[in-house]
Amino acid sequence: MPQQERAQRTRDTVLRAAGEAFAEKGFLGTSMADIFARAGVTKGALYFHFSSKEELAFAVISAGEELGNVVVQEVLASDAPPLQKLIDISIRWASYIQTDPIVRANVRLIVEQGTYSRDVPNSYDPWEQVASLLLKDAQERGELERSVDVKALAEFIVAAFTGAQIVSYATSGYKDLVRRVENMWQLLLVGLVPQGNPIIFFSRPYR
Repeated sequence: MPQQERAQRTRDTVLRAAGEAFAEKGFLGTSMADIFARAGVTKGALYFHFSSKEELAFAVISAGEELGNVVVQEVLASDAPPLQKLIDISIRWASYIQTDPIVRANVRLIVEQGTYSRDVPNSYDPWEQVASLLLKDAQERGELERSVDVKALAEFIVAAFTGAQIVSYATSGYKDLVRRVENMWQLLLVGLVPQGNPIIFFSRPYR
């Protein structure tokens, strides 16, 4: 195996192990020794790629953000109505949280702001921007009540989704997260969709 490919595989292995550790124990509860033991690599191999635990944590956050962007772009490329796209994005992301340690770690590490020596990138604004664009599109198509303030609604949806993640983790280790998100949408749609519009469906666009 070429040296560059081997180095990339080692980096990916370390990143995955770090995601698992951070998802389970958080930043303060995880040590570099935990990570290289879990990854099955030497201490030297780990420090070759990441000089500190904080650098590794931010790499995990970045990897999670990249996965989130993939989810958004794939759903946006579909031919579903805009409100359905927003639902699909949230349910698919909830599914990733349930199944992918990198995503679970991303969520936990972002919530642990104030733990690090530098600021965590604001991951909430991009979600709100996507939500606002889709809600505005839905409103222009007559699929969302005209009286709704789309910016305020986008902020509320992101906050409600974030709260669902926190409660789901505390009560079931994310096992009921998708159900909670579906319930959130079922309650919201009663007041958001004009009478006579088709009922939004839950397509469960999981991996």
